[in-house]
Amino acid sequence: MLSRMQFPSLLELDIRNFEIDTEGAQLPELDLLELAPRLRTLATTESPPVKAPFHQLRTIHLWIGEELASPPVPLLTKILHNYPSLCSLSLEIEPFDVEDLDSEVRDPMVQDTWRNITCLVIRTFWEPSWLKMLFSSFRFPSLNEVVLKDESTETWPADDFISFVTNSSCIITTLTLRGLSISDLDLIAVLRVIPSISYLEIDDFEHSSESPITSHFMQSLQHQSTSSPLAPKLRSLRLISKHEQLFDDATFISMVESRWFKPGSDLSAAMFSMGNACIRSVVLKFSWREVDAEVYQPLRNLDAEGLRVVVAGTNGVQV
Repeated sequence: MLSRMQFPSLLELDIRNFEIDTEGAQLPELDLLELAPRLRTLATTESPPVKAPFHQLRTIHLWIGEELASPPVPLLTKILHNYPSLCSLSLEIEPFDVEDLDSEVRDPMVQDTWRNITCLVIRTFWEPSWLKMLFSSFRFPSLNEVVLKDESTETWPADDFISFVTNSSCIITTLTLRGLSISDLDLIAVLRVIPSISYLEIDDFEHSSESPITSHFMQSLQHQSTSSPLAPKLRSLRLISKHEQLFDDATFISMVESRWFKPGSDLSAAMFSMGNACIRSVVLKFSWREVDAEVYQPLRNLDAEGLRVVVAGTNGVQV
């Protein structure tokens, strides 16, 4: 049916989980260049069509399962070759047996460099070995936004990600971490190699052994005149706490206060001259505890000065 139709205005196509199960029939390889010459975004659970280079495609969402997992690095290399204008790459990786993959694929010797990729989204399900392969096989020098999602208790391979960022020599300004089982020390190490970050979102995992949103992490984010600050360009911070642990309200408040410079003040001018950005937005949400509005009165005062602050718990928004 699709092969007989034309979509001259179509910009986005989602054919995930699209299957034909009638007497062994399969989804035909469609010539999307002819069907949709203006197509910009493609989401699929099958290997993407490769009849010709897709110069117009900018974003691809790909679900990598057992049928597409072997070998994964050549698969992604093929996709990047076939979509030379691709800017955004989104991967969802379901569980599979990595031991079934060829050893040469799991330990690649050559790193491919792709300068068009500016946004990378990766969602995995307890499979750090796949991430190790990905991070060791590719370089994205133009990367500025990274979204990493996980739904497991497996330790997230922070060292491999740090090597990936360092080897890519990219300037990441937006980093989102959702559900990763990562320690506060590893998170600090990651931020050390991303001094350009201006937006940071951390959504921890309630079933992991620990949360990275600790007192030590918040102390590391605090501006101090005696040392170079972590994430000096940070302007927006969003923390979603789902892991039930002792949360240090006082340290969090002190950290936010240290990064707020009242617009027009001498302190603001001095910090700007040293390359330190003023934080502009702070969001803190708890899914497991109430928030004491009185404790967070100092942030309410900063909100009155111009800082956008949201603090919410099981008892609703308190700031």
